[in-house]
Parts: sequence; structure tokens; C-alpha cells
Amino acid sequence: MNQPLIFDIALGYRKPVNIRNEKIACPFCDTSHLTDILDRNGTMIWLKNKYPVLQDTWPTVIIETDDCHGEFSAYDPHQAAAIISFSMDKWIETMKDSRFKSVLYFKNYGPLSGGSIRHPHSQIIGLETYDYCEDIKPYHFDGWLLKEDDTIKITLSKHPLIGFFEYNLQFPHSVNRSKLSRRMQQITKYIISTMKSYTKSYNFFFYNLHDDYYYAKIIPRYVTTPLFIGYKIPQIGCESRVATIQEELKAYWDL
Repeated sequence: MNQPLIFDIALGYRKPVNIRNEKIACPFCDTSHLTDILDRNGTMIWLKNKYPVLQDTWPTVIIETDDCHGEFSAYDPHQAAAIISFSMDKWIETMKDSRFKSVLYFKNYGPLSGGSIRHPHSQIIGLETYDYCEDIKPYHFDGWLLKEDDTIKITLSKHPLIGFFEYNLQFPHSVNRSKLSRRMQQITKYIISTMKSYTKSYNFFFYNLHDDYYYAKIIPRYVTTPLFIGYKIPQIGCESRVATIQEELKAYWDL
């Protein structure tokens, strides 16, 4: 059984936060003062997190672009593909490091996503003692079929981690990353366009469950249901709502 990660509260208080107040200076725009840079590719920068608040981890950040107001679904498809490819390469590279039991790769967007900086970025975190595969299983990616082609299967989860609407992608390690990023853009665009009255936030997460596939989840973020907070009970949408989502998404697959 995994033990909880320890968060350094004192260090966390020192982190800059501008996701709700963009008048606060953005540290990712001031690239001349960035430190501990691990790699660059154009405007994409991989660097160590200046605020390593989680003990027994190796936290890093990928700054996706020099556009502080960018958003993944709105990127040019070639730019989105480059970002996903660069980030997956760094995730895979980090997973090869024997120091880590597992490696996280995820992105926050919007004020309810759990992020602190508005500037588009994602995170890769090596976990020295925590193996998320103890808690995340392939059945968490089973669900109502939304789209399937020769390499990518997209479902709406019947066994979600938190609940309601979790969009799952299953794909081989050798997936065409341009195709993958395009599907991810279509889903995030759908979330932002159709759920804007309820949320303007989402996360996406990548998973390596040590089988023939990688997996990803794209999750719109709301205030978390008390049933999950208090009892860890996830919930899913009713069949009629699922049918509506399946129908609405048809307009997005060819965008």
C-alpha cells in the first residue's frame, strides 16, 4: 500500500500563483532568469521545478510555449503535436531512470485544475517511493466507446477515478503522436466549448501500466463531489447523457 506523499507547506507558500490573478508576474515568461534547464526545443523548455514541494520526488516542468495566454485545444495542430511528442519523450526518458518507482506526466489548465501558474505548461515528476500502478488499473480506462481507429481507442469511463466524465485514450507505444495530439485537442475543445457554463478547467494525465499500451485521461474539473471527498465514491453520467456526448462529439472528430 502506498503511503501519502509529504508536501512541504512552507515551501509551497513561496510559490508564485497567478492562475486567478494574471497581474502577478509570470515566471515562465521571464526565460532569461530560468534556472536548471534540462532541455530546449524551440519555445519548449524542460527544467527542474524551482519549488520541489513533494518529498522523495524529482519534479520538473515543461513550458510549452512563449504565449502566456495559449491553450492546448487552440494550438496549431503541428504545435500541439510537437508539444505532446517532446513531453512524451521526456516522460519516457525519465521512466528509464532506475531511481523512480513510477513517473507522472500531467497538465493542469484553468482555475479548478489544481495548478498555480496560468502560463501553458505540463509536469513530469519522478516518484522515488510511490507506484501509482498500485491504484490505477486498465479497467479504469474501460467505458462507452466514443471513437476507435487502428491505433487509438477513446472511451468515456464506466469506472472513473473521481467521477462523472473522464475521457480515456488507449494507444500503442508506437502511436502516431500527431494523431494522438489531434484527438486530445478535439476532446479538450469539446470540453471547453460545451461545458463552459460549468467549468473552464481540465487536466490530462498519461499512464504507463506496463502492458502493450499507454493510456491517457482528459478530465473536466469541477468542485469535487462530496461523495468522493468523504467516501471515495465515484459517479458516472446516466445513459441519456452519455448518448448526448457521443452524438455531440461527432462534430469534433473532423475539426
